[in-house]
Amino acid sequence: MVNKLPISVLLVDDDGNIRRTLALSLKDLHCSVEQAGSVEEAMGRLRAHEFDLVLTDFKMEKQTGLELVKQAKALRPGVTVVVMTAFASFENAVEVMKEGAFDYLSKPFTNAQLSHLLSKVRELVALKRENLDLKQIRNRRNYFSGYTSVASQRLEEFVAKIAPTDGTVLLMGESGTGKSELARLIHEHSARAGSAFITVHCTTLTESLLESELFGHMKGSFTGATGDKVGKLELADGGTLFLDEIGELSPNGQAKLLRFLQDRIFERIGGNREITVDARVIAATNKNLQESVHSGKFREDLYYRLNMLECILAPLRHRRDDLPVLIDRILKELAASRKQTMPPVFSKAVQEALCRYSWPGNIRELRNALERAVLLAQGREVQLSDLPESVVAQPQLQENTNGLTSLEELEKRHIKLVLAQAASLEEAAKVLGITTVTLWRKRKEYGF
Repeated sequence: MVNKLPISVLLVDDDGNIRRTLALSLKDLHCSVEQAGSVEEAMGRLRAHEFDLVLTDFKMEKQTGLELVKQAKALRPGVTVVVMTAFASFENAVEVMKEGAFDYLSKPFTNAQLSHLLSKVRELVALKRENLDLKQIRNRRNYFSGYTSVASQRLEEFVAKIAPTDGTVLLMGESGTGKSELARLIHEHSARAGSAFITVHCTTLTESLLESELFGHMKGSFTGATGDKVGKLELADGGTLFLDEIGELSPNGQAKLLRFLQDRIFERIGGNREITVDARVIAATNKNLQESVHSGKFREDLYYRLNMLECILAPLRHRRDDLPVLIDRILKELAASRKQTMPPVFSKAVQEALCRYSWPGNIRELRNALERAVLLAQGREVQLSDLPESVVAQPQLQENTNGLTSLEELEKRHIKLVLAQAASLEEAAKVLGITTVTLWRKRKEYGF
């Protein structure tokens, strides 16, 4: 029943006696309660946790409840805030409601009035949770809708199982396989979906700037540090931090990240204050991190910390059954971006060429090829001449003059088949009877 729906409450009042008395009443009304004696303390708790309701006093010594409404809604736009005060006035009510407060409660109030307020809050929370559940199911179904390959079906099962957890995720796969899109999908299916999804591209910055981008810095900590900077890790508090191409992180950055994953604390560059952050980490790489560990370029302890939940995204050539659906989806997106009601028409020869090509650049290369073709066609039917030469001139399997396939080609085909059916790189290596390092080398050698 909605009236008994458990909800979490952050109770904010600078009077300890009032907090303790009100906390008991809230617990009797099926609420879990955390307390804060100031706006600053309340914001610290809001950065660390999500609450269904923030119940705050209006008049406090340092900052008012109005300030808390502003800061809380800026940090967590979806949070419900109710302001209570003994200095009830129409002006105060209008002011806090303008800043996003859900309701206004005048002191003193009875348990019946508090219960009535909580009933309204519970109805709102129940609706939010239902909408979030429906959105998550719809997003996951939309993402995987129509895909029939074994790799996509296993990936959908993986997302459904691990997204609701807080476990660290390591996404591995070739460039262009959709690792960043999958990372966002995992975030949107988690309890952190209402909070920030922050991305750090580890390949786009120098070593010093990358550490500053990730952890922040203090004024004067290095040349050009003209002021304090909040890092992306702090901005991800309560949400998800996505580290794209984690293999490019410097040794010093790796050490700091390891400390954070172990203890949830870090320091800004040039700072000595420990900062605590509640952020889920999803990392991605197109490198073989095991080889990087063996060569001393990547910390082994960090690798195992990141590798709590490992997922290898299959290249597009191992998902050929998904190609027609993926092509149709991209074409519809391109049409919508150009405000066109219908996607372009492709000739049969173009369709065959698209499905025959191996797509070494994966989804990114496919999208670029389709966008190029649409631009060149200018509204007419897309022809082979509109496709990149590499797609049109897809080489066929090499066979000798007797029509027999070489041993090398047989090995290549077999490895492709096993990779397409195996749940992980380790499982594929085990089936093939080789090490994962050898398998990575073979994949690089054969170009998949």
